[in-house]
Amino acid sequence: MDFRLSYSPQREIRAIELPGSKSVTNRALIINALSQRPTRIEGITHCDDTIAIADALKRCDCAHIDIGAAGTAMRFLTAYFAATPGVSLTLTGTQRMLCRPIKPLVDSLMQLDANIAYLGEDGFPPLSIEGKRLRGGNISIRGDISSQFISALMMIGPVLQGGLVIHLFGEVVSRSYIDMTCEIMRHYGIDVKSDENLIVIPEQSYSAPDVFMVEADWSSASYFYELVALTDVQNIKLTGLFPSEQSMQGDSALAQLFKYFGVQTSFYDDCALISSEKRNEMSEELLSLNLSTTPDIVPTMVVTACLKERHFHFWGIHNLRVKESDRIAALEAEMRRLGYVLHCDFDSISWKGERCAFETSPIINTYSDHRMAMAFAPAATIYPGLCIADVGVVNKSFPQFWKEMRKSGIISEEI
Repeated sequence: MDFRLSYSPQREIRAIELPGSKSVTNRALIINALSQRPTRIEGITHCDDTIAIADALKRCDCAHIDIGAAGTAMRFLTAYFAATPGVSLTLTGTQRMLCRPIKPLVDSLMQLDANIAYLGEDGFPPLSIEGKRLRGGNISIRGDISSQFISALMMIGPVLQGGLVIHLFGEVVSRSYIDMTCEIMRHYGIDVKSDENLIVIPEQSYSAPDVFMVEADWSSASYFYELVALTDVQNIKLTGLFPSEQSMQGDSALAQLFKYFGVQTSFYDDCALISSEKRNEMSEELLSLNLSTTPDIVPTMVVTACLKERHFHFWGIHNLRVKESDRIAALEAEMRRLGYVLHCDFDSISWKGERCAFETSPIINTYSDHRMAMAFAPAATIYPGLCIADVGVVNKSFPQFWKEMRKSGIISEEI
């Protein structure tokens, strides 16, 4: 299904109900399953990715589990099932999932005596997994690949014989997600120690708290920050958000990053209130940012910067090449439809003012990628009648996205 979007400025905007953090939920589900006495998880988000993990955890006795397009599920469940005695299954997903590399994680698990085999091309799903009690020890893994590989290993660390010591070599990307995993493990009683290149996890039983509460999702908040930046809207209330010093999520850096686009944030009663600075003038200075710790908000940052006519160079983002889509290539292609010529290489994306002819009735391709659909939706404030293809992809992380956008004046019409 495709939508045509229009914008109707709202005099007063009702509070935006954000989903729970997908990243926090997915980790809590795995850790809770590893606990001897699982607890109640509140604030859980019911999106495609978390449903894939929750369903798979209930189906350990199945011979074949298809997690669809849920990349986090593939990484986390590979480690979980490999460390679960008695499991014997095939783990697979969509065609795009079968093109997403998993070799570094599998190699690390094999060092721990895991029984995993590739059923197709080496280094990629689908996987055959025979679960067993794994031995612990010391392993080394690159830090410049997906942090989900590292988090997957961390979460099974306490149930390994002797615990686990992980040595990270090279540049560590998406550090905030490793820190998030550490924090959730500590909530479940694990004395995990982490510094720049070393993670030490003792053999220990997970001890669940009485209740684990999932924060609202900062990544999902980014699209409303974008809308405020583009429209000068005042006082949008985003529920369930905590400032960076209280949040587990690296994307809480949004509150600081969007100051570059004239958006101010204040916090009260577990909510964020965001407003645009009046008479906000963009600096002519090149905005050069390393976004390696906040990869999920790169699409939002790119679209916002272009539509605000702010020249930029965003780098440290090579892992966007192996997300649900190649997001760097996708952003380059779709921004051209709106008349912006981006320059990209393996690790960066930039715009220094170069324009081209824009399409008169652009349809934004989403590449089966939820973040592409959501990042381009606020562009309808600048391009009335903008169309977004395959709008259902938002279900991967934010099923109520179009409903909440409507509160802000973005009206969607099926075409």
